[in-house]
Amino acid sequence: MHHFIFSSNRRTRICRHLVFWLGWYFYMVCTQVRNQTPQEIGMRSFVIYQLAVSANRLLLQALFCYTMIYYLVPRYFVKGKYALFSGIFLIAVVSLYYITYLDYIYIWSDVRSPLYFKVDQVKPLSPFMSRYFAVYSNIHFTGSLVACSMILTARYFKRWYQKQRENEMLLQENALAELQLLKAQVHPHFLFNTLNNIYALTMDNLPRASATVRKLSGMVSYMIREGAEPWVAVSKEINMLLDYIGLEKIRYGDRLTMDIDIDQQAAEEVMIAPLLLIPFVENCFKHGASRMIERPFVSLSVKTSAAGIDFNICNSTPERPQEVEGRNRIGLVNVRKRLELIYPGRHQLVIETAKQWYGVHLRIDLKKQ
Repeated sequence: MHHFIFSSNRRTRICRHLVFWLGWYFYMVCTQVRNQTPQEIGMRSFVIYQLAVSANRLLLQALFCYTMIYYLVPRYFVKGKYALFSGIFLIAVVSLYYITYLDYIYIWSDVRSPLYFKVDQVKPLSPFMSRYFAVYSNIHFTGSLVACSMILTARYFKRWYQKQRENEMLLQENALAELQLLKAQVHPHFLFNTLNNIYALTMDNLPRASATVRKLSGMVSYMIREGAEPWVAVSKEINMLLDYIGLEKIRYGDRLTMDIDIDQQAAEEVMIAPLLLIPFVENCFKHGASRMIERPFVSLSVKTSAAGIDFNICNSTPERPQEVEGRNRIGLVNVRKRLELIYPGRHQLVIETAKQWYGVHLRIDLKKQ
């Protein structure tokens, strides 16, 4: 039905117009008033007369409507030539009246006319009735002006609707392009930090460095495959976080206290945008544990259900933390933008800063995924 209404295909457009005029024709047959009843002239003659008069009116209405729709409105009204349009419109209406009047005279009133349509027991229209029906048939709710108004309304509503759809598609395409850009920025940012970690390990511990490289290759594989998808399973995203934490655990060893609580309650796998949570975990180590000389800690809690995901992470910070602006670097700025683009009105992000710790609380509604 949507294709039939909005398609610009020539054959579909012709069918669409035929459907409208066919419906309008039967509407006129059933509603227009005649000067003689079925009891006076018989049902057969009444039906023939109704069908014939309605067909005659339909041709005149179609002529008027298409002149208005495809000539007067686009050439004058749409271009803002309102005075000229008003003048031509009045001329067209008066002309329609006289054409309709002559039509009634020569086809339905004057028995001497070669065009007179004779139906048994139907009296020809009087000159007064011809003038009356010439006005009535154009302003009545089955009239030409009403038909033209309906077609114009439908035509410009379709254009407005298509414009709205085009605008929505443009916004979606812009959002997707921005998301792709943000995701592309996440990859080098993450890799840069991880390679720095590997470089630090190679300075004093080659075996741990090789283990780190193996874990990193698995994470890069995740970013190349799942990271290119619009959605991934939450369990895969969590496993990616755990792999990253494992990399950092190799680097810090026993001097880092880590508390991890993963609770997946969803009976079915829920989906989430990929690489959305890693910047929070990454910042915990880069701006927290890596700057702590004594007792660094990281606490991670993730709870998933059919309703959504609750993500909480907290890390220790030095007594004289880095500048606040340091927190709002590429990773966090990107993740905020991605949350606004992907989950508008469906997420809550709270970042808390205290003297010796830093926490992130993120809730995402995934029910409508």
